[in-house]
Amino acid sequence: MNYNGTSRFSGNHTIMFIRVITLSLFLIAAAFPASCLLQAQTVATPGQTALGGGTAFSTGLSAHFNNPANLMTRQDQRRHQVAAGAGGFYYSTGAALRNPFALYDELLPYFIPEDLESVAELDPADRERMFFGSDRFHQTQAYEIIPVGYTWTGKNSAYSLAFRSRGISSFEMNRNWYENALEGEDTEATFLRYMNDNYQVYHEISVAFAREVTMVNQWHSGLNTLYIGLAPKLLLGGMYSQIRYRSEYRPDGDIWLNTESMEVQAAGNMNAYLEDLLFSNDPAQASRNHLGSSSNMNTSGYGIGLDAGLTYIIPLGDDTSLSPHSSEPLRKSLRFSIALTDLGAIRYGRNPGEWQTRTVTRPQSQISENSARFDGKPGEFLQYLHENSQESTVLDNLDRTGDSPFTIQLPTELHTGAALQYRWFASMIDLNYRFNSPDFRTDGWRLSLASEVRLLDIIPLTGSVQLNPGGYAAIGAGAGLDLGYLRVSGALRLFRSDEESPQWQINSISGLAMQVRF
Repeated sequence: MNYNGTSRFSGNHTIMFIRVITLSLFLIAAAFPASCLLQAQTVATPGQTALGGGTAFSTGLSAHFNNPANLMTRQDQRRHQVAAGAGGFYYSTGAALRNPFALYDELLPYFIPEDLESVAELDPADRERMFFGSDRFHQTQAYEIIPVGYTWTGKNSAYSLAFRSRGISSFEMNRNWYENALEGEDTEATFLRYMNDNYQVYHEISVAFAREVTMVNQWHSGLNTLYIGLAPKLLLGGMYSQIRYRSEYRPDGDIWLNTESMEVQAAGNMNAYLEDLLFSNDPAQASRNHLGSSSNMNTSGYGIGLDAGLTYIIPLGDDTSLSPHSSEPLRKSLRFSIALTDLGAIRYGRNPGEWQTRTVTRPQSQISENSARFDGKPGEFLQYLHENSQESTVLDNLDRTGDSPFTIQLPTELHTGAALQYRWFASMIDLNYRFNSPDFRTDGWRLSLASEVRLLDIIPLTGSVQLNPGGYAAIGAGAGLDLGYLRVSGALRLFRSDEESPQWQINSISGLAMQVRF
């Protein structure tokens, strides 16, 4: 690489270049309709929660799983980082969460199952809130925890080792689930109810590597540098289930002809629970036998995955930190990044099962109105079907159609981003595309505009605006205490509720208990 000690971009040329690139990115983002944008749900670290991305700006532990190329961008002169206790929770019931510290208790039963209780009743006010302005309701609870991670950054390469656990519980239903065919409506039309439910927990052991792409960097003079990062990972699957239920009522004179269908794909303790439920006819006992506090630590499948990224850095002004003779961190730079995360799959081979109902049509004098409350906890939907006399026959017709191992892809995401850093201020834009979404959101683009400000060098303040489906916005905010050798931080994400009296509510919280640098 040919270093001449200065960047090729300086003065007015630098300012003009920044303006052109920033404007281009905004025009690209604006080209996608708001209805195609996804709500960000990454909550593994406070930086990701507060920034809604940070593909070009994240460093350290956040970079490991977001863009491993950024492991090469040091935050200070220290080469080693040890982080412990990073993680976050996502809570999307739509109900107001007045106390963010209660989020842990709200989500605990989803991923550390407790004994199933009888399904609670849903009152009309909550029902209207759920479906306000829509014929469909979906709810997702998720967590990401990184108990420990280690990063070493040298001059020409960087390495990182981290462990992560992730879980998601998500379901969707239509408004007809809680309604019946009313008098005066079109009784010639088919009346449809459906419920879809996804549940998955898995754990990752990831090793990351980053270095300078010298072949590309030799093509130009100056300090501009391209980095590449790769992070292969071993995946250990916990419980998994996917349920698709459909109940169709067709009018036939004075009666309704009801046809139910259900498909279930499950592995590990979740499949064992279903087998026990069908055999014993006792959901409470089946839950106690198979859905305990350690159920998600039992490995039901194995897989491999990959996170990869590229980051191109242009030092600005008199910043020479990318010189081979400098050990200073970047202070003034323009960065561009592209990354692909969660490319891979898990193959479930421990107690796998595929189930499907036989087609049975039954006459019904009327369509009953359901009032059972669903939260998406493990086994809850199957318990409801067992306890509801009108719907329970679907379990009687459920047959096992396969017991071969099956493969489930990870929720792959493409990240693109740019960041402008100038001493105590940084601004960034991220445009991401998500595939294989497990939470019943349409695969597509999402946009985040964010910044970090350090009015005091030891107190980083971060914030972002994240565009969601239908033009709705979420706001991320975070703060930390950075003493150089020690850092702690936290972040929240808020959304504007979709109801008669909209209000800002918390749906995500993330924290980093401790990061030590030496």
